[in-house]
Amino acid sequence: MPYEGEKASRLGHVETVKNEAVKAALQRWTIASARPSGKASISELCLPLGELPLVGNIDEVDFSITVDGSDTEVDTTRDHPTVKVGYLRVAGSVVRLDVFRQLSRVKHIDPREVRKSHSEYAFDVALPGSQLTRPGMSGVETWRTELEDFLHNSRFDSSTEMTLADGLLALHGTRGNAATSINLRVCPACGQKANAKFTLAAGKEGGSCPSCHARLYLADILRTHEEYNVEGSNFTPLGRVMTVAERLMSICYLNFFADTAPEVLQHTLFITDGPLALFGPLAPLKRRFEEHLGDLSTWCLKRDLVAPLVVGIEKSGAFVEHAELIKDLIPPGHVMRLTNAYINKISGRPENNHYGVDEFYGRRFIYRTRTGDPLVITVLPAAGLSPYDGGSPEVEGWEAYPTLRLICEILDSLRTRMYQHAVVPIALAHSAAALPLGVGRSVLTMMAQQNIPGLKPDLQAVQPPTYFKG
Repeated sequence: MPYEGEKASRLGHVETVKNEAVKAALQRWTIASARPSGKASISELCLPLGELPLVGNIDEVDFSITVDGSDTEVDTTRDHPTVKVGYLRVAGSVVRLDVFRQLSRVKHIDPREVRKSHSEYAFDVALPGSQLTRPGMSGVETWRTELEDFLHNSRFDSSTEMTLADGLLALHGTRGNAATSINLRVCPACGQKANAKFTLAAGKEGGSCPSCHARLYLADILRTHEEYNVEGSNFTPLGRVMTVAERLMSICYLNFFADTAPEVLQHTLFITDGPLALFGPLAPLKRRFEEHLGDLSTWCLKRDLVAPLVVGIEKSGAFVEHAELIKDLIPPGHVMRLTNAYINKISGRPENNHYGVDEFYGRRFIYRTRTGDPLVITVLPAAGLSPYDGGSPEVEGWEAYPTLRLICEILDSLRTRMYQHAVVPIALAHSAAALPLGVGRSVLTMMAQQNIPGLKPDLQAVQPPTYFKG
């Protein structure tokens, strides 16, 4: 690593370019996700939307609820560049789809009508980065405590008292009967592992480790403290918090409607920005989402409700990139199913790899809309099925995803040309959740300087907007 201000020689790359071993290595490689040479391997996985099983009616789905989040981490001052603060915003956006259908039939759209069809709600939080502690606590203890407060103080909607902590307990319970406590695998304080004779659990008021008597938190089930970095960036655990907050917000909406107005579930599409999956320390929660949403699906079927209509939409990543490469091989209005064999091939995984078993509670598809652009979506399987269980014919078949056709038809009516791979509800939710770069980031840096005791405002640590010359 160079010293600050030290620059490399302008000819420092020459020896690397001349190195024959480096050239040979580059020439040995191929791109796993490259466009296939023939159309057959794609065609056999595609089906016209009209041939898919259909449940429900697009005209009966009148609302969409989209959840999106944004996170950023800022350095506090030039004198303390390793002292960092994380900011997080999560927003829920409600769109009246019936209004959009009417607007699609007029030549000139009134922006005021668009605004009337959309409402949003967002909550914000600051989380401690490295070297920030509460008095008498370590950095990781401070992180755990602040995260616990965040879960208990963040309501999923301004009109209810239900918090993300309530959503987490509901996730670990059964339909209409939330859990009162959640079992932990390991004590965050002493590292003692739970077993048949040694139980670790935390409820809404927390808990206590029987071994070291340390305080246990409901937030410990998320295990983000395992990735907390005492000396560097905590952008990774901050991103985990954003992901789980988005998913819990959706769970809160689903349970709220199931408890108060079940028929609303049939009329609402729930959209998540990103795949229906959880990664890293959050991955064990995948099974809870799978079981909880499966229970809700069974509950809805008993009441003749076509629900829940849940979809994840990806805006970027390896699968979106691959979808763009092969889009002309998928006819418009067709859905492509991604089998385990195909996924392993385009991602460079072993042939017998069991993709997605531990992370996904929905299954990926590529849908080429009627206007011609591809959408990478994740859809829930039928109740009782796991979307990835090693590639069994049942979960890779079309019949295992009864809501797939209806969801694709709805998304067709919500496309926007403002952004690539975008639909209107996600664009609106992102607008509500986004934390701006440039001036906005500078303001967040200044906010940390002005409010954290011991830090002095440092204008030089605040980056000027790019349109200023100096």
